[in-house]
Amino acid sequence: MNSKTQRIAVTAVLTALLLAVAPLAVNIGPVPLTLQTLIIALVASIASTRVSLTAISLYLLLGALGLPVFAGFKGGFVLLLGPTAGYLWSFLLFAPIIGLSFKKWSTVTGLVITNIIASILNLTFGTIWLAISMNMPAQAAITAGFTPFVATGALKITVVVIVAIAVRKLQKRTVLAF
Repeated sequence: MNSKTQRIAVTAVLTALLLAVAPLAVNIGPVPLTLQTLIIALVASIASTRVSLTAISLYLLLGALGLPVFAGFKGGFVLLLGPTAGYLWSFLLFAPIIGLSFKKWSTVTGLVITNIIASILNLTFGTIWLAISMNMPAQAAITAGFTPFVATGALKITVVVIVAIAVRKLQKRTVLAF
């Protein structure tokens, strides 16, 4: 990052992207199908760990404060304790998993692997919390909170990797280092 001002500006833009896209959702059960994970993974894949973790944290904070930025244009602290809270809190893992691991493996394969790991952890933590908070048997929670999102998760990872590679190429050709 070239300067503190640039880092703040990029963080603001990425946070705004999260706020704009993350609420889009289709209800398919207790856990909606959203673009949250796509945008969270993209932010973590194109920005530094510090910038992406800050943007994701701001997104969660603004949602907790009541802005309608969570799935289905909902907001409020209660959502960070509700049935989908495990998915929301696990977003904080995307930045260090993708950011720090990608520094070590700065290849397309590394980007794919780190996004897969982050997505699996997101689904796992989300499904575990779903089971606990709704007093669901493990198999029912897996059926409702994990299985329906595997195929869409693979599609989201594909999109994230393609876009992240294009953005990283652009970053190398310009002064946009974030």
